[in-house]
Formats: sequence, C-alpha cells, structure tokens
Amino acid sequence: MIVTFFNIPAIYAKLVAVFLTLTLIVTLTSCSVTNTRISSPLIKQTQSERIQALTALSAWQVKGKIAFLKAGNRNSANLAWQVDNNQKNQQLNLTSYLGINVLKLLSNNGLHTVVVEGTTYQSDDLTNLIYSLTGLTLPTDALQFWLKGLAYQQSDVIIYNNITGLPEILSSQYQQQTWQIKYQGYQQIEQFSLPTQININQGSLIIKIVINHWSVSPR
Repeated sequence: MIVTFFNIPAIYAKLVAVFLTLTLIVTLTSCSVTNTRISSPLIKQTQSERIQALTALSAWQVKGKIAFLKAGNRNSANLAWQVDNNQKNQQLNLTSYLGINVLKLLSNNGLHTVVVEGTTYQSDDLTNLIYSLTGLTLPTDALQFWLKGLAYQQSDVIIYNNITGLPEILSSQYQQQTWQIKYQGYQQIEQFSLPTQININQGSLIIKIVINHWSVSPR
C-alpha cells in the first residue's frame, strides 16, 4: 500500500472540516423529513426503475455547500465534486467563502492524492488516509451512493416518501457503523430525480449538504 501518513495537530480542526466532506454548507434551510421539498416536477418511476437508472449513472458533478457539526463545533465550505467511475477518477475541491482552496483531492485508478495547505499526502486507501489525519472513520466509498439516494449495502434499509415515492430516510452500514441519511429535497435533472438537501448522522457527527447544481453524463 502506498501511503504517507502524518500526525499534524496544527491543522486538525481544518482537516476535520475538510475531510468530513468526503463522507461526503452555510445557510442551510431546515425542513422536516416528512415535508420533502421538490424544486421541479419529477418523472414517475417505480423504485426499481429509479435504482436501475441511477446505478448506471457513473459520471456526474455536484456543486454546493457542506457543513459539519460535531462536539459543539461547526465548520463549513463550498463543495465541488466530480466523479467518473468509468475512468476510475474523481476530483474534489473544498474552498472557503473567500474562494481560498482548503483541500484538493485527486483520485486516479485507486491512488488518492490530497493537498492541504501546500502539503501533499498519498494513499491507495482513502478511508485510512482520512483516519490518519483526523482520527475519524468516514464513509468515503458509501457517499457516492448516498449522494444519489442509493443504498450502499444490500442490507441497507430505505424508507420512501408516500407521495413522491423517493427515498426519505436511508439507514446504511459502513465499516460496522450505522449511518442515517435523511433526504429533504429533490430536483429533476434530465431523467434522474436527484437529492438537493441531505443530512447524514452517525453518533455525534452531523453532516449537512446542500447541492445547488447537478451535472450528469449518462453513458
């Protein structure tokens, strides 16, 4: 395994704010989960049709904001994340509200390169790289599924909205931990109904994501 691990207390707080993003904002609107917001008309699909279509969606990009709340601390950043699973690459950028780059992640064929404050870290195990820098186990693999409203494991449990038929609450297992994902808004992007507001909970950690822009490249 190619890996460069460092223990850097001086940038711990910033790394927590940064890397929590990968488990995959500020001015987050609050609404109840049973009152799911829909920003545009959604096409009618069965659950199996929606799962099949989104599973085949391997290239996409999101832009928005992300916030992390843990132990009374709140951190937030602008988020830009581009994934192409066909090419086995991804790029993630987190920036401050002044446009200053906080973190940059480049993944290519299983090798992950993270740049923070001009220092570069590499590993073929992104989850362990994040843990080595933050002390946190974060759902880096599962987030690509959760962001589309898909289960990560076959054992995951999804509760669907009675009116829209879209996922409302997802209970997912990741590295022997239970994560709860709540979806509070959807938007129709081409033939896909995609989440725009997501709350992720695990223990005392809360991650809130608001997606302002979805871009999809169906194959």
